Amino acid sequence: MQRIILYKQIDHRWYYVRLSAPGGTQLRVETGCCGLKPENDQTRDISGEPAAVLRQEGEAWLAKGYGKPHPHSLQVMTLHFQMRRWIGYPAGAPWYDDWTSGYLDPIHQMLDETCNGIPRGSERFSGNYLHYFTVFNTDLAQEAVEKIAAAAPVKFLLDIHIANREKQVHIPIDPNVPEYLRSLFRVVEKSARTIAHELPVLFPSDPLQPEYVPNGNAPKRIIGEKAKQLRQALKDTWNFESNFWDPLTPSSPSEVVFLNGMAEDKKQAVAQLIRERVQEPLYLLDCEAGLFEIGAEQIFSGAHEGMVFDAGLEWVIYFSHHYTLTFGGDWLVAAVKEMYTEHPELLNAW
Repeated sequence: MQRIILYKQIDHRWYYVRLSAPGGTQLRVETGCCGLKPENDQTRDISGEPAAVLRQEGEAWLAKGYGKPHPHSLQVMTLHFQMRRWIGYPAGAPWYDDWTSGYLDPIHQMLDETCNGIPRGSERFSGNYLHYFTVFNTDLAQEAVEKIAAAAPVKFLLDIHIANREKQVHIPIDPNVPEYLRSLFRVVEKSARTIAHELPVLFPSDPLQPEYVPNGNAPKRIIGEKAKQLRQALKDTWNFESNFWDPLTPSSPSEVVFLNGMAEDKKQAVAQLIRERVQEPLYLLDCEAGLFEIGAEQIFSGAHEGMVFDAGLEWVIYFSHHYTLTFGGDWLVAAVKEMYTEHPELLNAW
């Protein structure tokens, strides 16, 4: 689905118009106050290319004073979680599923539904997890986050900070590091954060450029007892714990084959083979984002560090941040080798 969101400030409050083209055959126009669900919601049939229709409708709202405000004219909401220390990718932490399902997912959904927050990155170090959002109506954003935090079944320490800039927490430096290196590190840290703050200014966007959003096909997060069982089964069967795996480390209990990049036609061939041999759902354990239910068409979508598998765990596909793809399981390894009979030099080669 494609959509455009424009904003206008009226009497110290920000209002929005959200234009979307669900299914590509209709135009949906929603208007309301940022932080609240739409007051008006109208849909009409359209003919023609959705992006062109959205742009034409957006031009009419630009004429009414709506637009994309300068990022520096808005406030930044920092959600500062102080978590138990964890070494490695966050999705491997024992508290990760409770945290994402109780806090992050509902907060992202709320801000998106009410057009009151735009994600602007995150960082983590030494148990500090900071998530940044550009917000329009700050009091409504804070009130909504507080309600979500109060309703979360498992509690985590959260500080909500709203100001002109992101909340900054100094990255701790080992006391044994020499003073001249400590000073240099602080200079680099300050410069990096300054550049990150200026990026919205350096790269302005076309206000009428539609954005693409999932149209009811967003991956379903797996939590609770089922998530625990799948994670444990993946660990027991394939020795995978949401961290580096073959070929980055010798972790697999059986033969694997890996590729340093894969052509699109070969990816589609693997997806089709899995679609024919395996009963969905499939699962993706993304080391950064958690455990999700996916379809065969989503196996190779996006770049991530993680593992794709099914409930039977007879095969796996591991994606590394080095862009290697590793295949495990007797039938899948054999199938991949067969695909490269004319170019065996591409297998297991960096």
